Amino acid sequence: MLAAAPRSGWIARWLRPLRAFRLCAEAGALPLAGATIDLVFSNLMLHWHPAPHTVLAECKRVLRNDGMLLFSCFGPDTGKQLRAACAAALPDARPFPFLDMHDFGDMLVAAGFAVPVMDVDVLTLTFESPRALLREVAALGGNPRDDRRASLVSTRQAHALIDALEAQRDAAGRIPLTFEVAYGRARKRQPQTAGATRISVDRLRADLAARRR
Repeated sequence: MLAAAPRSGWIARWLRPLRAFRLCAEAGALPLAGATIDLVFSNLMLHWHPAPHTVLAECKRVLRNDGMLLFSCFGPDTGKQLRAACAAALPDARPFPFLDMHDFGDMLVAAGFAVPVMDVDVLTLTFESPRALLREVAALGGNPRDDRRASLVSTRQAHALIDALEAQRDAAGRIPLTFEVAYGRARKRQPQTAGATRISVDRLRADLAARRR
């Protein structure tokens, strides 16, 4: 996929002036030197990683001082209609638990980022059929949970899932699916150097006398 992407006309025109290079790597162990990047932008990736705090720590490592991290990820209300349908039709299903944006904010602070800011948008897509909805979800990627269901669903369970989704049609006759999208930004703070300041006793007495006037 990485090799084929540049052959696309508009992608080639966009990449050429930037002199960009492509790199496929583990997000929690980036093969980049420290303090070499000005901006890290991550779009809808962070929630899939089993240890997102390690990814944020890596982002801080590769960023230069005052460099910026921008990212988006799915929040806990994403796919809530599908989770409800799975709970009714597939009781042994293990849907993926998306983290709350406040958890990501705490991770940014723990990683040492400065002034982290989190925001959220809630979007609702609608589909004309359960199968169209399921195709959209399948295109987003798999379930990275270690305890996810390992076997295929039976025909009876598949029909039960479709029926559960059919029951969620709205007034317009379409099936809704919610996407909660969290946005985060933070900067790598400048290192603070330790120092000492000496103030004479006479200076302290003078300041105290001035305050009493």
